This record gives sequence, structure tokens and C-alpha cells, in this order.
Amino acid sequence: MKATKMLAAATLVGLMVPLAACSGNGEETSDKASPTLADKTTRTLASVIAGQSELSQVSDAMAEAGLAGVFDGPGSYTVLVPENSAFEALGKTGKTLTDAAHRPELVAVLRDHILPGALTTAAIETAIAENNGSVEMRTMGGNTVTFTQEDGKIVVTGADGSRTTLDGQAIAASNGVAMPISGLLKKAAPPATAQQ
Repeated sequence: MKATKMLAAATLVGLMVPLAACSGNGEETSDKASPTLADKTTRTLASVIAGQSELSQVSDAMAEAGLAGVFDGPGSYTVLVPENSAFEALGKTGKTLTDAAHRPELVAVLRDHILPGALTTAAIETAIAENNGSVEMRTMGGNTVTFTQEDGKIVVTGADGSRTTLDGQAIAASNGVAMPISGLLKKAAPPATAQQ
């Protein structure tokens, strides 16, 4: 509980400081394009996710499941967005999961990738440091994710032990932040109709 309060406090501090730690200061090691800070006030999460080609699987799933409307609204969220390569790494399971016929299963997985409030990379790093190396936060799916830092990267661990890293720059939006990640935070079993 203390860790959650610390992350919430760090989030508030992070909201007062524009996403300087996440954009254009040369400290990030990604060459991926992202909107400028000026775009923060005009583009929603749905729009910035849709504008990133490496996030197209999640963008399509959100649009078809009606979640894009949520991310076009006034609420504030941090979305840990699995890149297309995260689904490709799952092989047949990933291909089935991203098929239009299985959007409900994908949306169920994605709920554990949505956090309340707008986080910055700097806020997460501060909370990790102030909480002796790890901090937990509850997802919109009702589970928790744990943030730690290893070899200069922020590692995110899902409730079922799935681990991934923040990958590239956070993308600022008017109603939150999209943070690309290299894997899924919830183990994705093949949908029942795909098993034979």
C-alpha cells in the first residue's frame, strides 16, 4: 500500500513536470518517432497509439472493441502498449489472439496493461528508488504490475509473473501516456476455439 501511495505521489509530481524525461532530451535510447510535447494538449491516447505503426495490433483491437472511445475521453490513463513484435513472439497464439474473431480475449489481456493516471518514466524511476527497488500499481483489470529497474531499463512484471521492459519513448497525449513495451504482461492462452 505504501508503494502505491508513493507512486501516486510521484505521478502527481510527474504531471506537474512535462514529459521531459520521456521525450527529446537525448537520454532515451530509442529512435522511434513520437509526438512533440505540443501535441500533448491536442491528441488523445487513441490517436497517438493509432499513429504508431509498431502499435497497430493494439490500436486495431482497441478500435474494434470500443476501447478507442474510452481513450478518446477525458479520463487519465497510462497504457503499457505491447508492440506488434510482442504478439509475433507468441507465434500461433499471438496470431490467433490478434485475429478479429478473438478481440474479447485480447481486450481481457489488455486490461492488465492499463493503469489509472498519467505516469512518466521519471516518476516511475523515482518511485522505484524511493521504495527500495520496486513499486506496485493496480491495473484496470484488477491485478497488479510491479516496476523494477535492471541494467538501466524499467522492467514491468505482471501478476502472473510475465515480464517485459519499457521499450522506447513514452508518448504524451492530452489524456495520459502510452508507453510501448516489448512483451505482454499477462500470459495469453490460445482461445478455446483455436485449440483442436
